[in-house]
Amino acid sequence: MLTINEIKKLPIVFIIGRGRSGTSLLQTIFDANPEVITANESLFILHLRQKYQFVNKWNAEKINEFIADLFKDKKFAYLWGIDKDVLKKMIESYPYHDLSFSVLCKLVYLATTSPFPKKKIELIVDKNPKHSFFIGELKNIFPDAKFIHLIRDYRDNIISCRKAFKIKDLATLAQRWKRQNMYIEKRKKTNKGIFYTLQYEHLVSQPEKYVKELCTFTNINFNQGMLDFHKTTSKIYNKEASANDFMTGIVQKIHLNLLNPVNSNQVNKWKNELSIDEIEMIDYITGAYAKKYGYHPTTHVKKSHFILSSIKSYFMYCISFLVYKIYYFSPMKLRDLSRAFSLKLYKTFGYLNKYNKVGILYQKD
Repeated sequence: MLTINEIKKLPIVFIIGRGRSGTSLLQTIFDANPEVITANESLFILHLRQKYQFVNKWNAEKINEFIADLFKDKKFAYLWGIDKDVLKKMIESYPYHDLSFSVLCKLVYLATTSPFPKKKIELIVDKNPKHSFFIGELKNIFPDAKFIHLIRDYRDNIISCRKAFKIKDLATLAQRWKRQNMYIEKRKKTNKGIFYTLQYEHLVSQPEKYVKELCTFTNINFNQGMLDFHKTTSKIYNKEASANDFMTGIVQKIHLNLLNPVNSNQVNKWKNELSIDEIEMIDYITGAYAKKYGYHPTTHVKKSHFILSSIKSYFMYCISFLVYKIYYFSPMKLRDLSRAFSLKLYKTFGYLNKYNKVGILYQKD
């Protein structure tokens, strides 16, 4: 068990970027390192931040309250596999006066399990594309945090998102790719030295080179097992294939590549899966900015409905961004009410949204 000082000094790295850019692949590569702990996606830090970040005095009652609120996050409750009592016992093994919000968050990570063998943990890695919009908030909680920004060719990213998230509007997907990366780039200007920018295509074409660079960036030892992660993930998948239909279905539809060695099979798929009209639309919205990363548009067509689609998708992006920010900056009681109201809408009218999706898929609502 780590000492309280070791926990306080334990570094944390956030993998950010647009979803479907290889973030899960990179997380799995890190998880295969015996010195690293990673976990499933959850915004539990943002979920708890407003209520607990500035708590100075911790006691048994406050710890119980913290754990109860932690499990309100459905992704955490259903996917992390942490026992409440085990977590409580782990937290209370440290003196209350040594606890803080950042320490408690690290203890939550350390309570997770991994299919990969672990030694002494020297690094926490958190992968969540949505953290891209809360870099400042995360830095405020973890002043020494670092960030790995993953970028993927906008055309391949868009077709991957279309398949995984069932979003048909390509203008929306193009705008999200552009704006999310732009937002991250702005944060890099005021936080120099804490970002490592990596293109998905480079990672899959020269995995050993870039994984070693990432190990240097995060101050951990390179382990050959990081590139052999598929030997473990494939065994787990084969073992659970008949026992967990939901999870195996997710792997088949979204993360099938995690069962294989790092490869470039997903590069340039857009050339066969996008029509010329779709490419023209995507290039119009995203192409000029994509040149920043070396992704060059193949068309340069300007049509009136492209302009309208670009304006509409940008407007919808701004609304979504604003709602997202307001939600996670709101007091927890207000967010509890919004989730309860959302659940009521679902049970009454069958309306499905992000507050209920995880619970519904697991049939636990």
